[in-house]
Amino acid sequence: MVKHIALPLAAAMLLCAARLPALDGAFAGLGAEVIANTREGASVGGGISLGLDISRRFALGMKIAYCHDTDTVGALEPSVLARLYFPLKKSYPFVQANLGTVIFFEQGESYPAFLGSLSAGWRFHPGRSWYIEPSVRGGYPFIWGAGVSVGMYFNAASFSFLRR
Repeated sequence: MVKHIALPLAAAMLLCAARLPALDGAFAGLGAEVIANTREGASVGGGISLGLDISRRFALGMKIAYCHDTDTVGALEPSVLARLYFPLKKSYPFVQANLGTVIFFEQGESYPAFLGSLSAGWRFHPGRSWYIEPSVRGGYPFIWGAGVSVGMYFNAASFSFLRR
């Protein structure tokens, strides 16, 4: 189900990116997280993030994550994100807001809930096009989460072939 949603959205984001004159770049990453998204204790999971850096300070994108408490509760989290960077010389602290839905899976049943979260993190660029992002978040329907993402960054020149 996730691949049927993620691929068309990623393609739409790239096509929109080709028409943004102020586009600074794009990013795609994989993350792992520990999150209090269960009845008791914590659950573990991971996700995929895709985004467009509209400027050096602002990004828009989407995130799809899944976590499970290894007992009875699983949760799928599709959401959109808005991110504000605070650029330094070689790293980028950020705050991020996510809005979307959570679909809980428990004992053969599924039920949706609203998702709203705020994250704080730090993007490091150990290589030219790679990044690492440790982050923490809080929100609803969970209380806390902490994780790390690793991904690729594509600068605006990477999209020049789409602008012709």
